Amino acid sequence: MFRRRSTRLLGAALALALLSSGTAAAGRPADRGVAAAESRPDPALRALAERVVAAPNPNPGAFLLARDDARVRSAAAGVADRSTGTPMRPDLRFRAGSITKTFTATVVLQLVAEHRIRLDDTVDELLPDQVRADNALSGAPITVRQLLNHTSGLYDYVDGLIPHFRGLDQYWPRDRLIAIGLDEPRYFPTPGTRFRYSNTNYLLLDLIVERVTDRDLRTNLERRVFTPLGLRDTSYPLARRTIDGPHARGYTDVSFLLPDAPDATRFDITGFSPSEAGASGALVTTAADLTRFYRALLQGRLLPPGLLRSMLTDTVPTTGSAPPAVGYGLGVYVYATDCGPAYGHGGTAPGYLTFALNGRDGRKQLVAHTNWSPLAGTGIDEDFWSAFQRGYCGRA
Repeated sequence: MFRRRSTRLLGAALALALLSSGTAAAGRPADRGVAAAESRPDPALRALAERVVAAPNPNPGAFLLARDDARVRSAAAGVADRSTGTPMRPDLRFRAGSITKTFTATVVLQLVAEHRIRLDDTVDELLPDQVRADNALSGAPITVRQLLNHTSGLYDYVDGLIPHFRGLDQYWPRDRLIAIGLDEPRYFPTPGTRFRYSNTNYLLLDLIVERVTDRDLRTNLERRVFTPLGLRDTSYPLARRTIDGPHARGYTDVSFLLPDAPDATRFDITGFSPSEAGASGALVTTAADLTRFYRALLQGRLLPPGLLRSMLTDTVPTTGSAPPAVGYGLGVYVYATDCGPAYGHGGTAPGYLTFALNGRDGRKQLVAHTNWSPLAGTGIDEDFWSAFQRGYCGRA
């Protein structure tokens, strides 16, 4: 479904930050001003959101936004900012984590549609300067398709960041992150033989987009996706640690590091640098913008029919991935739900957890979000997943 952030990386990061500063970042109120999606408050969704934040759960706040054709329902519970008590709302901005991958994959597939690259082009051909005798690209060639569907076997750079960590505000250059991923052996030698989620894949895709278009990924996302779809509350920040406009603050658990610290299970980590995620997870967005994006994508407004079909059906089994994901396509998960298969992505960013789930034609949708995610452990928050699935299937 999606990989949790490395416990080793973020554990060390927070330990260093807390020891040096002695305190968490101060909270800021989530301003009003962004228009909410035109949705009706839904008591059943409200009950699900309340279940997510009910004691003893650590989640400060949660919301669900459901869409079925023109009918939009939403509900929220808890708070978006613990320091001010600002209520959680479905229209607030948040860090979307690995949901970013669907956006990145869409740009890559648009370049395929324009005959500027092919799915079977290799990294050796597109990025020859990245191939060295002493790095992971020196083995069997890896294709664009294998980067998109996580069958490259490349090491996930996220798991190798500790020796390079200097602080929560650290800016991580893309080339350095790629080098970390390529300096380690592959998880398996033959690309295409199995699924192994790796954020390194999407940083290489970022570099391919830049080389082919002579524009960075942010510019491509803005010109090809954000502006055409009117995603006014969506951005791709890398150097900025703050979130513009009304937003939920993100919280995490540092009790395994500092068990005696006050509020250790709800440490404010909103300011963690998004450059650490890049094309694999740096997106800031809203629930309304996510539903608009996936609806447009699934209804064929961003890709031609053949490539959209490949994106959704050219899947590999997600063996070893947390349930309920059963397959991964070209930047899209296939989920098993109580009401049939659904398409989308899950995403974690430090302090944030989000699911986006969609029917094949984009008419049935749900975005579920909570502003808490753990640094330790790989399990799914069962209350959150239960609320997510019940809200999607209309069984609240």
